[in-house]
Amino acid sequence: MSNVSDAPTFRYSAQLAESIESRWQAYWEAEKTFEAPNPAGPLADVERLARLHQAAERIHGFTRDLLAYARPRHAVASAVAIHDVIDQALVFCDYVLDEFDVTIVRAFGDVPAVRGIADQLTQIFVNLFTNAAHAMHQHGGRLTIQTNVVPGASTVRVKVEDEGHGIAPEHLEKIFEPYFTTKPEGMGSGLGLSIVRSIVTAHGGEVTVESIEGRGSRFRVELPLPIEKQQ
Repeated sequence: MSNVSDAPTFRYSAQLAESIESRWQAYWEAEKTFEAPNPAGPLADVERLARLHQAAERIHGFTRDLLAYARPRHAVASAVAIHDVIDQALVFCDYVLDEFDVTIVRAFGDVPAVRGIADQLTQIFVNLFTNAAHAMHQHGGRLTIQTNVVPGASTVRVKVEDEGHGIAPEHLEKIFEPYFTTKPEGMGSGLGLSIVRSIVTAHGGEVTVESIEGRGSRFRVELPLPIEKQQ
């Protein structure tokens, strides 16, 4: 981690230790409930198993985000079909989208392949879709995904728009910072959008956001075309 001073590195390590510890403690407490028979019967066992699963999912989500943030994979960029990437990300997010009653609206345009690394691009949209689902956790809503070629530019734009609670104006400048989050405990590591920006930037693209509190947010991701398509 170059160009990082000792103080931020220490704070990062402390936050990391605290986050892993809290999530592992939740898993451990849930697991201990199965050490003795439950006098409340099978239904209570199902509820305990659900809590155990939820704790494990939190640990898995955090470690996945941490690895993507700290150890990005090195691979060779190639032509990637962006709609296939989006569809794959939706499959990965199926559980959380169903849990929060999110309806998917595809507004796909006729777009060429982009230049990128497929699994890293998938991570971008897994994080954006998960973020949108969390924003709609109270009432559900539509997640609209629109693609088009940017006029006059050698890029494809993907818009990801939700009908969630929106982002406060004073938070808009901070949402891409590592560990910044306004989500409830257990609903995100604070790394998701930072990872999005890092991957998009590494691909030579750009990510922006606009939001209205109480109405939702719209993220725009622009990714470059393969070199031969730009000529």
